[in-house]
Amino acid sequence: MYIFGGRGTEERSEFYANTEIYCNELWYLDLQSYEWVNPVIEGLKPIGRRSHSAFVYDNKMYIFGGYNALVGRHYNDIYEYDPQVNKWTLIAPIGEAPCTRRRQACVLVKHRLFLFGGTSPVCQNFYDDQSPDDKLIDHSDMYVLDLKPTLKTLCFIAIRKYKLTDSSLPQHVRVEYSNMFTSNKPALTRPSNSAG
Repeated sequence: MYIFGGRGTEERSEFYANTEIYCNELWYLDLQSYEWVNPVIEGLKPIGRRSHSAFVYDNKMYIFGGYNALVGRHYNDIYEYDPQVNKWTLIAPIGEAPCTRRRQACVLVKHRLFLFGGTSPVCQNFYDDQSPDDKLIDHSDMYVLDLKPTLKTLCFIAIRKYKLTDSSLPQHVRVEYSNMFTSNKPALTRPSNSAG
């Protein structure tokens, strides 16, 4: 079992308040000895965060998104951790990325990652007396990251990237191509009495 990140507090003394911290360490529980291990890791480490998603694919752990209140930032990055070499790598997927967010759901089905929803800051001006939760938006969109794309998927990406016409494609293929890039981004603004 591997864990990464999270929010906690660091005790200072009786004269100072606890300090909020965002951990960027990775730990795992050795299921043979039942000991927690904090391995020495190489590569570009993700910044500490909370409310991110993690999943395992092809014996590697991935994290997506999250939030760090100390720097006031949401993320939409994807990092890969390879336990065979103890190394983090920042991944740069092809295509339109989800906006920065936290609290999203990520589900891996075969070679595809389905990312749904999450919470992000709203890019608008707000009054100083508004709650921070009033400045957030809950998403109901879905993104698919194909971790082992087919030739058809790569062709669709090339058609879009190079702005080629799809008019000579069969109707059912044009429909599939259109569905791949059709926006599905309805969003709901949070009511001021919402939690989270």
